[in-house]
Amino acid sequence: MEDKKETAQITNCALCANMCKYSCPTYLATGKETITPQKMARLILYEEKALIEDKPDFFDVMFQCAMCGACKAHCIYDNYDLRKFIQGERSKAFKEGMLPHETRKIIETFTRFGNPHGERQALQKGSGDIGYFVSCSAYRDQHLLKAMDRIITVSKESVQQFGGADICCGAPLYHAGDMEGFKKAAEKVKGEIQNRKLSRVVLDCPTCMKMMTGVYKDVGVDLGVEFVHTTEFLSDLLRKGKISVRGANNTATFHDPCILANDMGITTAPREILGALGFEIIEPVHSREDTHCCGGLCGARIGDCRLSDRLRLMRISELKQTAADVYLSACPTCKAVLSDVDMKYIAELVAEQIIDE
Repeated sequence: MEDKKETAQITNCALCANMCKYSCPTYLATGKETITPQKMARLILYEEKALIEDKPDFFDVMFQCAMCGACKAHCIYDNYDLRKFIQGERSKAFKEGMLPHETRKIIETFTRFGNPHGERQALQKGSGDIGYFVSCSAYRDQHLLKAMDRIITVSKESVQQFGGADICCGAPLYHAGDMEGFKKAAEKVKGEIQNRKLSRVVLDCPTCMKMMTGVYKDVGVDLGVEFVHTTEFLSDLLRKGKISVRGANNTATFHDPCILANDMGITTAPREILGALGFEIIEPVHSREDTHCCGGLCGARIGDCRLSDRLRLMRISELKQTAADVYLSACPTCKAVLSDVDMKYIAELVAEQIIDE
């Protein structure tokens, strides 16, 4: 540990009553005590004291955390985030060459193409000092991209859309523990933003937003621009009357992306959008700061595909209970993972309801 304060923090966590496990989606999906927050804290403490002999299995447990922040949202201690310590162990795993197979594959793809999906083509269109950064997760989603195109055109906002190729926030590298590679990705993004002379950037991916507004600074990269999530951007356009929409008479369930709710604190804007569109909102049993992670795409955040799939199925079951007419989210990864409920990105719904003037 870096100092006595960190040792005291992880010790308090390791000796806690572990009630936060009942908000931990990985525990709820599997019932495995080993991956509850308290037990992971104990393992980290044991490893720090050189009491762990089976390093591969220890590191494997570190990659079974969804890094969703549910434990932080329900923690009794102030200014404590277990994920910081888990991230530290993942960095050790990377340095010692002990990454899970799926995580290692993502790193190899990223090293080759500059993104986790092997995209080769860059996206660039439009002009202006507002940027819309198309995340790796949204790059292949033509429904989302066409929706944002329509919204930008109708609103008459001057927006540069960019992304693809080797322009990636670097989150997969960060979650895999490759901090040197992550810093290079952050510096690349900084250069792309500066070259376009942007003052404000709209982000469709909550993880990109977390990286660019917070984690980049931890590795010494300050982008120096304003960032807004698409839900904030869309809510603002509707509030200012820059786009007109038809009223709906349907029910909608919004799945709060874990990073958007737990780390960025954005839960009101999506519901303001649905209210402006006239939808009756039916909340799932776990919503807002109590949301459950979708499980994400297997690889960097969760190295065990079986665990990722269990989280996905649990969240789908929870969402189906609302029997809403439409299911929405504000994360392209959540949309892809939860496709069993015909999930849409909320921008798609806005585009569908726009009234042509």
